[in-house]
Formats: sequence, C-alpha cells, structure tokens
Amino acid sequence: MAQVQVEDTARVRPPKPPKVKKELKEFIPTGVKFGVDLNSFSRNLWDENKKFQEYQVDIDFRHYLLNFEYGNSEVEELRSDFSYQNEGSYFRVGPEINFLYKPEKLHAVFAGFRYASTIFDDQLDYNTVDAYGNTSISSSNQDAKAQWAEMVTGTKINLWKGLFIGFTIRYKFLKSIRSGELEPYWIPGFGQNRQDDNDQFGFSYYLWWRFGFRKREKTTPIIGPQ
Repeated sequence: MAQVQVEDTARVRPPKPPKVKKELKEFIPTGVKFGVDLNSFSRNLWDENKKFQEYQVDIDFRHYLLNFEYGNSEVEELRSDFSYQNEGSYFRVGPEINFLYKPEKLHAVFAGFRYASTIFDDQLDYNTVDAYGNTSISSSNQDAKAQWAEMVTGTKINLWKGLFIGFTIRYKFLKSIRSGELEPYWIPGFGQNRQDDNDQFGFSYYLWWRFGFRKREKTTPIIGPQ
C-alpha cells in the first residue's frame, strides 16, 4: 500500500520549469555619433604656431562600439638659428567595450584599442657658421609615414537627447616611422617624436551628436524547450 502512495505522489509532481536562454547579442547598429575633439580646437587659441583638428565617428553595437577618428595638424617651430614646419593628416580605427551597458541607457564607460597611421611632410631649415661665414642648410621629408597602436579608456555621457560629452585617455606605443633624410620632430596624431621615449599619453575631450537607427529596448529572455 505504501508503495502505491509513493508512485501516485510522483505522478502529480509539477513539471520542471522551462529553461531560460539568454538573448544572443545583437550586432545590428543602434546608432551613430559624430563628434569633435574640443581639446584639439582649444589648443589653436593659445598656440598660434600649432593648428589641430580632430573628428570622430562612433558606431554603437550595444555592448560594443566601433570608432573612426580623423585629424590633421600644422606645426611650426621657430628659433633664432632654425625653423621647422610639419603638416599632415592621420586616422585611427578600433573597437571599444562598454562596461556600463544597459539597453535602455546610452551612457558608456569603455576601454578599447586603436590602430593609427599618418602621412605628413616636414622641413627643417637651419643656419650654421663655418670658415666661409653663415650657411643655410635645408632637409625635408615628402610623404613620410608613421604608425602606432593605442590603448584607450574613457566615458561618454548622454546630456540631452542626442547630445553627448566625454573624454578619452590614450596610451600610445609601438611607434614605427618611415621617413627620408630628416628625422621628424613631430608626428601628426602622435605628438613630439622623442628619441628617448617611444611611448606617450594623450587626452581627447569630445562633443558628439547621436543619430539613432532604432530604439534600444530592454533585453527579454527567450523561452527554450523544456
């Protein structure tokens, strides 16, 4: 009799709850941001011998961001015995991971990577004194190239509607230069070419406007088979 009661209890036991599968990450872009580096433009105000411009396009893939950056620079150094001019453009491209991700929010605290490359022209004119008097000597590079890598981190804060503001801290390393007779003093996008220091830090302060492709919704679980 006891055995029959055990079997009856087993028959009426409720079924196991269905397994819940996490939603697969969507890699369809939700929006794109267009921004300018305020730090670059502000330097033009207090240093008349340097002109900088930098822009960024930021494509949002939910947890991930893909960035394209483009800039150009003109640098002139004038001294009593020499003058140096450098002009060129550069780009950076690379992914970021958003550690502050929430589907219904647009803020970001990120870390990522960049590959960067530049093409530039530069020229050095200097005066020297020899047995025959003052002599002017010139040396230059045409279409010199350089590339490097960057590790980046920073924030992107949604202030109002599509308006964002934030900063990027850069660690620049693995610098490689291909030039002619003149060792470049300046590398567009990288900074001063120090012979005793191949690594540098950089800082960008951006202002963006975002255009959304579709509304970002909260993640909902998918009910799978039992």
